[in-house]
Amino acid sequence: MTKLGQWKGKTCDSFFTEVLVQPDELIRETTNYRRTGKGTMNEEEEDGKGKEPGRVIHKEVQRSKKTAYQEFILISRNIISFILSAPILLILLSIATFKTAKVHLLEKTKRIQEDQEALKPDELLIQDETYYADRWGYKSEMHQVLTQDGYVLQMYRISKKGSNPQGKRPVFIGHGLFQCSGAFVLNEENSMAFVLIDQGYDVWVGNNRSISGLDHISLSHEDPEYWNWGLKELGIYDFPAMVDYVRSFTDFSKIAYIGHSQGNAQAFIGLSLIPELADKLSCFVALAPAVFSGNLVNTFPLCLLISLNDWMYSLMFGTGSFLSIMSLAQSLIEPKTFCFLAYSMFSYLFSWWDSHWLRRRKAKYFQFTPRPVSTKLIADWIAGWGRKGVCLYIADQNNHQQQKITQKVPLVVFYGTADYLVNGERFVRTFNGYETHGLSPSQLAKESSNHEWNTAKSTNTLFPMLDLVHVERIEGYEHMDTIWGHDNHKTTYPIVLSNLEKARWD
Repeated sequence: MTKLGQWKGKTCDSFFTEVLVQPDELIRETTNYRRTGKGTMNEEEEDGKGKEPGRVIHKEVQRSKKTAYQEFILISRNIISFILSAPILLILLSIATFKTAKVHLLEKTKRIQEDQEALKPDELLIQDETYYADRWGYKSEMHQVLTQDGYVLQMYRISKKGSNPQGKRPVFIGHGLFQCSGAFVLNEENSMAFVLIDQGYDVWVGNNRSISGLDHISLSHEDPEYWNWGLKELGIYDFPAMVDYVRSFTDFSKIAYIGHSQGNAQAFIGLSLIPELADKLSCFVALAPAVFSGNLVNTFPLCLLISLNDWMYSLMFGTGSFLSIMSLAQSLIEPKTFCFLAYSMFSYLFSWWDSHWLRRRKAKYFQFTPRPVSTKLIADWIAGWGRKGVCLYIADQNNHQQQKITQKVPLVVFYGTADYLVNGERFVRTFNGYETHGLSPSQLAKESSNHEWNTAKSTNTLFPMLDLVHVERIEGYEHMDTIWGHDNHKTTYPIVLSNLEKARWD
């Protein structure tokens, strides 16, 4: 568990209160508490299972005290943001649902996975990822992890029923933007978490702050102070806290990490700002690396969102949870109806479709997507990925000038040729030896004649602590297909497993 030092949470708004967290506000209690899909294990099941997970016990959190004027300003801003954002959301939703319905109605090509659609598993449609693990013969153990800035994160250690994962090589899996750890247990027996477990790994799936609970040791989620975090905090607090917790609990000095989209972006940020994190990783698998933006940032409607100035953005979306109405709708609307609405919106905005999915799984996916995130987090994505073409906090090579590298971490990258949200090719080309990756003959001839390009390419890497050992370019794959594709067990998992086997775990 990460030790908690003093921390001052500050915001850009003058009426926010300053919060000081003292170490004595945290009490950590080790108990026999172990959550599974069916409740708490009995004493017989506990015997011989290794270490016990702890619970973070903290004081009851009260809302921060504000004057009547501060409360009035806060309520007024919330009302204004709802009035401005709700009509835009409804217009976009209308366009998205019309486009999605049109695409499916006009679809004539038979998909190669069509025969699998009829093989419907005996599952409930439920917002509990531990249920899906239990359904397929696995147990889920809930762990609470405390970050240095006071957020309580939830991780799940998943293992085969009747087995003890202690002593097996640990693998930590991180989710993407608007998602949660449930994303990795929804493909039935071919779910990524289950395949890794069956191959003998100790699998941990993590959740960032606000994703699987709104706990903080001193802040209430009803106050803007709670939501004053973005990409940097995910990289320097959440990612290291979960890495350190898994290392400590499993008694391994190194663990493997698999991150999808924002899940790898926060790891890259962490490595950029805290380079010594590399010493704690045995292998890093980046699925759809969210470092450089694809050409989607130049298209409607994302280009309009990106073009908003900071003042207008804050006015429209507030300073708390980003479009919190999404979570409310998810809890109130019938799951299959919500699935159609959410899928329509996400596919329209981010250009990822269900071409490589089994459509019968979609309702499950959208019971775990979207999850709450901060308005500031989306602002960070806009500021870097949207306006500059590169994720914030990882583009400064000066961060690594004084770094002494003893051993590089093997990096494995997967990206799809139809992923327009991120540019995997450009990211791969930042590594020495891959400068021509993905370039056509004409592009290669043009770049080869560029003196500046030839001079810079030997020092181009953003991450000198990483050794790019394998790149898998998957034809036709979109942004979500590396975790939800119907054929992942053929396109992705064998390569992941072979590289994990080569990694050094000492």
